[in-house]
Amino acid sequence: MRIAGIILLIVGLLLGIGSNLTVFVDPPSIIIVVTFVLGALWISGASVPAMFRALGSGELDSVAATSAARSWGLAAHAAAVAGVVGVLIGAVIMLKNLDDIGALGPGLAICILTALYGLVIGYGFCLPCQRYVGSKV
Repeated sequence: MRIAGIILLIVGLLLGIGSNLTVFVDPPSIIIVVTFVLGALWISGASVPAMFRALGSGELDSVAATSAARSWGLAAHAAAVAGVVGVLIGAVIMLKNLDDIGALGPGLAICILTALYGLVIGYGFCLPCQRYVGSKV
C-alpha cells in the first residue's frame, strides 16, 4: 500500500504540472529546504540514517521506532518552516529588485517554489513516514 501511495502522490503531482516540469525545478529553493531540514535534524541530534533504516526495517525495537517517528515529525515541521523562510528570502530579493521588473522573476521563483517544496516534502513525504514508523511502535 505504501508503494501505491507514493506512486499516486508522484503521478498526481506530475499530472498537475503537465509539460511544465522544468519550470518547477529551482536549485536555490531546493537548497534552502534541504539544508534547513538537515540542519534542524542535526541540531536536534536526530540520526538521519536511522530514520531511513526505520522505513525499510521489518523489525524495530520500541525505542528506535519512537525516535525515528519523532525525527520524521521534526523533519515535517522543519520542511514547512523552511518553506516560510524561503518565502521571506524570495520577498527580500523581490523588494531589492523593485526598480527592475525583469529581475523580479528569480525572487518570485524562490518565494513560491520554496513554499511548494517545503509543503510537499513536509506533508507529502515526512508526515506519512512519521505515521508509518509510528505505527511500528
